[in-house]
Amino acid sequence: MQYVLRSTIILLCLSLGACAVNPVTGRQDLSFMSEQEEIALGKKTHQQVLQQYRVYDNPALQNYVSQVGKKLAARSHRGNLDYRFTVLDSKEVNAFALPGGYIYITRGLMAYLKSEAELAAVLGHEIGHVTARHSVRQYSAQQLTSFGVLLGSLFIPGMNQAGGQLMQTFGAAILRGYGRDHELEADRLGAEYLARTNYNPEAMIDVISVLKDQEVFETERARAEGREPRVYHGVFATHPANDTRLQEVVGTAKSLTQQGTVNYVGHEEYMSLVDRLVFGDSPQEGIQRGQNFYHSDLDFALTFPANWNVTNLPDRLIVSAPKDAALLQILAEAIDRRLTPRQFMIERLGLTNLDDESPLVINGFDAHTGISVVKSDLGPRPVRFTVVYHDQHAFIFAGMARESGRLPDYDPAFMKTAGSFHKLTAEERAQAQPLRINVIQADANTRFSALASQSPVEKYPESQLRLLNAYYPKGEPRAGELIKIVQ
Repeated sequence: MQYVLRSTIILLCLSLGACAVNPVTGRQDLSFMSEQEEIALGKKTHQQVLQQYRVYDNPALQNYVSQVGKKLAARSHRGNLDYRFTVLDSKEVNAFALPGGYIYITRGLMAYLKSEAELAAVLGHEIGHVTARHSVRQYSAQQLTSFGVLLGSLFIPGMNQAGGQLMQTFGAAILRGYGRDHELEADRLGAEYLARTNYNPEAMIDVISVLKDQEVFETERARAEGREPRVYHGVFATHPANDTRLQEVVGTAKSLTQQGTVNYVGHEEYMSLVDRLVFGDSPQEGIQRGQNFYHSDLDFALTFPANWNVTNLPDRLIVSAPKDAALLQILAEAIDRRLTPRQFMIERLGLTNLDDESPLVINGFDAHTGISVVKSDLGPRPVRFTVVYHDQHAFIFAGMARESGRLPDYDPAFMKTAGSFHKLTAEERAQAQPLRINVIQADANTRFSALASQSPVEKYPESQLRLLNAYYPKGEPRAGELIKIVQ
């Protein structure tokens, strides 16, 4: 099979002139993109990333991550590229790379790492995707077959979705992984770059263990909450300690470590830099406290239905009923005051078939509501739209039932949520402050159960503390050990 595949690629190269030498393997790979085109595409897509995510406002942390990343990149197979490393202000546990050397890690993932070596393992893995040109190879294969892996369409029409543009450009692989062979190759390269820069390659196993624990916890939590799990890409199905191929990768990389060198870990330095790191929701994206949601920048508050799951994305809120039986999306768009809320729905959202509509006044704000049939992944569905004008924004509520004909069952919840929209009170503004990581030193009596009893984390506080400190699902900190709590 490998011979047939290689022969096919060679024939395509000869007929189309569409191959390039892979910097890692030295072999010809199918590619419709030169290195300069790759760099230009990465630069363009970087702007789309910055539309979807904010850069985390901590210059010292940004500089630290950049220094670690550039040290690894300089020892990589493509040290000639101008690599850019960015910490994104997102609670998602994720890291990803764009063509040309644009690499991102979220503060959400950084919260769960515990040393510079583990940070280097994450960055080294993503550098491996760049050096092996995984995204370029993915893009070229899609161009050849005219098949694009698109982000599942959301049902609010007329909205500019930066994330959707990003996914349409490269497919789901950039954010969700490239398949096990490419992920293992990125781990192999990352481990090699760790060894070349005097980090212990076993940090690759340590960080994948952290991510595997996250995956196990998230899968169990999603099952209990009746939703799909959201996990970081590239985690193996088995635990890293039992994964033979990963063990071989790390063992090979260790042979590259120079004799007499000390493998740097950087635990204390890393912990000092993540001290006071924002944990969970950020003020710029709004803060959830139980069923309530507070957004200080946009000056509004909401109350969600009991037992519904809330996903706080950079550009919208997604509120789902148990078992995803219904979905409510909430987002804000700049408005032109010459349009009434009804005109906004028709002209800006393209809702020309409104039914059961009426003007509203919601806690002093002009609003309009109506039902419109729109296309969705599930087929045509009636959607309850409500638009609320506040300051310079139109707040758009769009609620849909999964099963056709079930909108009346969930319409009261959609309307009640929209009806809860109001300006922040002074007390609520005080609630709209983020949680932060605090690094402390454990003593002989420190127990995660006791720390959890005082934690402001509302859901699974003990599990979260264990995950933050690599003690999931059991174990207790050692006396004198630096550990992370949330305050």
